[in-house]
Amino acid sequence: MRRVLKEEYDVLVVGAGPGGSMASYYASKGGAKTLLVEKSQEIGEPVRCAEAVPRLEEFKIEPSEEFVRSYIKGGYLIAPNGKRIEVRGGKTEGYVVERKIFDKYLAIRSAKVGTKIAVKSRVVDLYPCEDGFKVKVLHLGEEYTVKTKIVIAADGVESSVAEMAGLRCKKNPMEVCSCAEYEMTGVKLLDKHMMEFYFGDLSPKGYAWIFPKGDAANVGLGVIDKKKKAIEYLNEFLEHPILEGRLKDATPVEFKCGGVPVGGPIERTVGDNIMVVGDAAGQVSPLTGGGIYLAMSCGSIAGEVAAKAVKKGDYSMETLMEYERRWKERFYNTLMTELKYKNILQKLGERELNIIAEVMDEKLEEIDVKKIVLKAVKKAPSLLKYVGELIS
Repeated sequence: MRRVLKEEYDVLVVGAGPGGSMASYYASKGGAKTLLVEKSQEIGEPVRCAEAVPRLEEFKIEPSEEFVRSYIKGGYLIAPNGKRIEVRGGKTEGYVVERKIFDKYLAIRSAKVGTKIAVKSRVVDLYPCEDGFKVKVLHLGEEYTVKTKIVIAADGVESSVAEMAGLRCKKNPMEVCSCAEYEMTGVKLLDKHMMEFYFGDLSPKGYAWIFPKGDAANVGLGVIDKKKKAIEYLNEFLEHPILEGRLKDATPVEFKCGGVPVGGPIERTVGDNIMVVGDAAGQVSPLTGGGIYLAMSCGSIAGEVAAKAVKKGDYSMETLMEYERRWKERFYNTLMTELKYKNILQKLGERELNIIAEVMDEKLEEIDVKKIVLKAVKKAPSLLKYVGELIS
């Protein structure tokens, strides 16, 4: 019987989301013999997010009608009292895509430079061996043992691969945001190029959103709350007075759910013969829950470092630490600052959120948190107990 998976690869990437596909692309492009394994039978399924992605030109990816559903120019931040703050341009620009198509596009792009892909394939165990790992992969019901020099774990918030390799990456349940979302048709949008974000008790310690998606819209929310399920909050949001009946004639055509780690990055993303990428590494904005840009960026770095290590013939933690140094130089300080902001915002009630919104201009090109906080404290000194550390 023909063996589907070869016995040995230079790099084995686990998880064919944006982070994994970018990692495998750059590993293969750099000359490494690379295998990308995905536990689902179809790449891009199930969809677990609101499908907003950054400007793709940075990644030398041409936005295509094949997967882009809406061009986004910015967003509206909407306070509990209904005040609307408009933020446009810069980092707020991007696209809402069809993730089922976009993720598959990234995987095909990787395959075109030499990556071998195995769908419906799950890593069930791995153990160290000379110059790497032996990885047990359950592929289409058959078990294979694959030897690899480097593992790149991009297997999501529930990552088990990094744990198998001895890296601590389990997430605190209280720092995982539960998300629920409907894709709906018949939504009356404020603007077909603007995202909408709603804050307050309608989504405790999180926010609700409406993202334009071509002829439809993604309507969802994320909560860190054990009183009710995310779907219960979502169903209540659909009829919330703040929407002024704009969802009255809307109907769901798809339901999505999942968890997003918002507790900041894991302590260490590198070990001997292994790197961790994306949600598995906690490379997610603690403030927004957005992780696609970070996963794609960090995945690209991991793939480049893996290819260099293979050429060098050295897969030690010392060599792979280039990955951790590079991604931390770009993102670590921002992630930790956002984590501080998130922890403060989660303490604020609707009254405090309304005060902050009140001192903000109705149109902004960027959000200067410190400036806004200073204005809010002047208006309501009681806020100082929440935000003092930001202005000290």
